[in-house]
Amino acid sequence: MMLAAAQAMWGHWRRHPLQLATLLAGLALATGLWSAVQAINAEARASYDAAARQLGAGQMDEFRARGGAIARARYVALRRAGWQVSPVLEGRARLAGAAVTVIGVDILTHPGLPALAQPGDAGEAPLDILAAPGRLFARPETAARIASAPDLPPLTQTDAVPPATVLTDIATAERLLGRRGELTRLLILPDQPMRLEPLERVAPGLERHTPDTAGDVARLTDSFHLNLTAFGLLSFAVGLFIVHGTVGLAFEQRRPILRTLRALGLPLRRLTALLLAELLALALIAGLIGLAIGYLVAAALLPDVAATLRGLYGAPVADGLALRPVWALGGLAMAVAGALAASAQALWR
Repeated sequence: MMLAAAQAMWGHWRRHPLQLATLLAGLALATGLWSAVQAINAEARASYDAAARQLGAGQMDEFRARGGAIARARYVALRRAGWQVSPVLEGRARLAGAAVTVIGVDILTHPGLPALAQPGDAGEAPLDILAAPGRLFARPETAARIASAPDLPPLTQTDAVPPATVLTDIATAERLLGRRGELTRLLILPDQPMRLEPLERVAPGLERHTPDTAGDVARLTDSFHLNLTAFGLLSFAVGLFIVHGTVGLAFEQRRPILRTLRALGLPLRRLTALLLAELLALALIAGLIGLAIGYLVAAALLPDVAATLRGLYGAPVADGLALRPVWALGGLAMAVAGALAASAQALWR
């Protein structure tokens, strides 16, 4: 009985292929646009976290100046007083027309640098990095964008540097940024000596911070990602209106079939379960199509979104898109939930 009922229900879609195509297209487009937005947001947040891990940001306290830049003399005074600190100079620069973040560090004291932890793998020795004319470390896509800049030091490509970021030593960073004798922050290294002179006496004007770089960037870009999510949700709702109309029409046209099946003795619960199974199958098919559409849309838009985030917030976002379970499974769940929501009124009737 159930098999005959299923064949009778599927016969409606064979007789009305345009309705089936409209239903699948509406749900697939809704899922695709929602998934594209979530894929972009997930990739951006993954880039924020990766940037924090790759450069050791947020893992130790820092000294920052109240007025902005830290004079090099204060760093020297701290070192002479026994403080174990590592200097960092960071700023934005335009190289060959590409806006990048330049980070200058002390190669010998900076902790947690995967790009330089095993310099022999890249064919570089620490002394070669420190010797003139210096050396830059960047991801392959970043290196390709800045390679034509004039008077650029040799480039070493590595995936251990965040996107749109150039890592180098302090002296080279000063030349690229046009800043002399100043630092952005001082990382406070672990295992400090005992009985250090008070900070107020050695370097007045400095403040100790416990940074959370990944969290700071995420909070800074929250409004941007919220707007993207709202756009995706709006697009999803528009797609559901198409699904709602198509499902309502299909149910009205199948009323004679449903009455016949009930008259033949098919219980109402089984009929409802059959309709739900049909909707779930169509939702999964449309959801998979939507995921493919969303991936293509996100891959096409991500470079522009990454450039916008870098330009507005200086946030390091990769240009490449990875298939992440968090948005793929979320897209399928949204497709199923959307199909059930759009069909709820028809099922109740």
